[in-house]
Formats: sequence, structure tokens, C-alpha cells
Amino acid sequence: MHCVISVMLLLTAPGGLVLPQAPCPGWTAGPQKTVLPSGIFDYMDGAGELYLGYGFRKLYVREYRKSGQPTIVCELYELPTAADAFGLFSYDRTGEPLKIGQGAVYASGLLLAWHGKYFLRILADRETPESKQCALELAKQTIKLCGAPGKPPAALQWLPKDNLDAETVHYFHTHMCLNYFHFLATKNILNLSGKTEAVMGTYNGKQGKSLALVVGYPSVDEARRAWEQFRKVYLAGLSLSGPHCLAKLENGRWVAGSQVGRKLVLVLESPTREDCLKLIEQILVCNGAKGGKRR
Repeated sequence: MHCVISVMLLLTAPGGLVLPQAPCPGWTAGPQKTVLPSGIFDYMDGAGELYLGYGFRKLYVREYRKSGQPTIVCELYELPTAADAFGLFSYDRTGEPLKIGQGAVYASGLLLAWHGKYFLRILADRETPESKQCALELAKQTIKLCGAPGKPPAALQWLPKDNLDAETVHYFHTHMCLNYFHFLATKNILNLSGKTEAVMGTYNGKQGKSLALVVGYPSVDEARRAWEQFRKVYLAGLSLSGPHCLAKLENGRWVAGSQVGRKLVLVLESPTREDCLKLIEQILVCNGAKGGKRR
């Protein structure tokens, strides 16, 4: 949701990238603005923490208008790395897949894409056939400004591919981002920060879905402390069994966890004991634990 933007926090470009000025015939471009991290909450309500969680550096904004058509807003976020740009894109991939940039989707007037270290968001306040066509053309032109393709997060390899729903995979760093994707706890019990990397995804099983989360820490000691805190807080009062602290939650779902080196591996909300145990062992092997045993 957009709001009136403070002049002190929203700067008129010319520095940096220049968004397309005439993407489609008959559409008029407004002046380009640049939003800095310090001004994100003046620009948008609610979702500012998400963009800060990926360390965005600049946001380039331009509006496009045509008589009888909805206003189109183009937002291009500059991130520290291509991995972070993918992370923002991974927040929501609902919609029609598009061959634009390194990944793109479109649904009901909203187009999302990523390419290199940039994340693109194009939104029309209502959808018409002409506004959709203009949004697609605007996206293609904007992506050309974003330079060479970038590498997706290496952390994506922490999740084994068998039975993984690729469209549910999220990459992130912070506790706030985790709770956007799956609410775990009010407090930051996994000690997530800008120095951690995390990847999560949903696995399909015969009895239902399981959620897997792998967090990489700067050191083995930090992973150990996070694992100890998770057991102390999240698993408190539960009956734990086996080397992976397998436990049944009050809602009937199953949870398990293990530390392997500088990584913490968790399986959450699994439908059965067997599914939970099988999945955590597969993930541990994928991350270098011999025979699925924890360290």
C-alpha cells in the first residue's frame, strides 16, 4: 500500500538507474524517485521489514498513466546480491510464470521478477487487458537495465530435491522474514540475523506435507547455541526420542531437529512420525552428515 512520501526521505533521481520513460504508446511516465532504506516506512505500510530483511540499498520508483487506464507503479529494488534478489522473489511466486529475467510471475495486475541483484515489482491498481500488456512490456524493458544474470543462493542445495515443491522454497536471513513465511515464535529463538542464511520448503508425502528449514550460521558454536535454544524453548515439555529429538506436538504434527556442523536442520509440522524421521535423515545426508546422524 502506498502513501504520501516525505520529501526528506524520497529523493528525485537522476543518480543510478533510469526506469523506462515511454514503455508503451500513449502512456505517460511521471518523475522517477529513489527511496532509501531510511525512508521505506514512509513509502509503504506493513511490508517494509521484509525489504530491510534482505538489505535493500535503493528502490527506484516511477508511475505510468494513460487516460481511461489504471495507474501502473514500477518498483525496482537494488539488493546486495543476486541471492537476496531471488530471496525477495521467493516471497510470493503465485501466478502465471513468465519468461522475463531469471524468474517472473503475473497475477491480477501484479508482476514480480528478479534478475541479477535486482527485484522488480510492477502493480496496477486494477487490471485491464491494456494495463497487463503495458506491464509486461515495462518489465521486459526494465530487466534490460539490470545487467548480467546472477547466481541463485548456494543454500538452495541444502534441501534435497526428492518430493520438494520447488515453488514453496524461500531463501532469507532474519527472524522477521521467517515469520513472514512460517510463524515459528514471537522471539528470535533461532538467533537469525543478517549474518545467517536460511532456506525452507515444503515436501509432499503420502500422508500430507512437511516443512523443512535449514539455517547456516557463521560458526559451529553459533549453530550449537541456536540448537540448544530451540530445544529449550520450542521443544520444552515435549517427550523427545532418538538422536534427532523427534517429538509430537499438541496439534498432532511431528517435529525433529539436528545440528550438523555450522547448520541447523529442522523438520516442522510433519503429518507422521515416519515422514518426519525419513525427511530429516535425508536432509542431514544432503548436508554432509554421514548416515543421517547429527553432530
